[in-house]
Amino acid sequence: MSPIDIKTAEFYDQFWPKSVPILDKTREYIMETVSEAHVSRALDAGCGHGLCSVVLSERADEVVGVDVSSECVETARQQAVRFSRHNITFQREDLQNLSLPDASFDLVWCWGVAMMAPDPMKVMHNLMRVTKPGGTVYLGLYLKTWLSPIHELTRHFCRTFMNGPRRKKLVCDFFTALTNMHGKIVGSQTNLRADNISIQAQVEDWYYPPYKTFYSIEEIIELFRRNGFEAQCIQDRVGRIKSATIFVVRAVRNG
Repeated sequence: MSPIDIKTAEFYDQFWPKSVPILDKTREYIMETVSEAHVSRALDAGCGHGLCSVVLSERADEVVGVDVSSECVETARQQAVRFSRHNITFQREDLQNLSLPDASFDLVWCWGVAMMAPDPMKVMHNLMRVTKPGGTVYLGLYLKTWLSPIHELTRHFCRTFMNGPRRKKLVCDFFTALTNMHGKIVGSQTNLRADNISIQAQVEDWYYPPYKTFYSIEEIIELFRRNGFEAQCIQDRVGRIKSATIFVVRAVRNG
């Protein structure tokens, strides 16, 4: 891997192994999102903690989970063993240089991953490349809004000046306090996930990844169209933090 990819791997080496969500909530979301009742082969592109691979294995005969982080791959293997899922294989792969064969998957799941790569377009073209004719890609990306530049400035400040363990904790605790204060004012906690990922972990994942790119729904649908897919946005406001607007596109490769 090039040095630029090592930065991403190093961040997720330490993040996901300590931030594994609860399976039931992950299952609930994926089962509501994926419309295919059964497929032969599924790819979890950027498998992270591995729970998405576990859920996909309930609808696929075979699942392949890949991630750039070696620690994530090991964590994902542990989850497959924990939940007795024997039809999943995991391997370390850079999605920008994906080695998997063309047209080899009926379903490709890539939620909140592609925009974290140094070159997200390489990732997206590889996702399309490995999809079979008639197969489906589920792609979740950060939505470009008027807040995106503000977010990027804040993220740049945090990564440049507040990136040591003690300073990072100050940032995470500060945003956690703001979130809790907001929850008390409005009478509900909008940023606390039901699967018990801490607010501190959410802040870290929002501000500290090495790379993050934002997109409009229209440009991604057009990207799929130019590459022989029929695509539509099926969700336009989802995410770990409600203000972190992720949209999900479902794209079917023309047969």
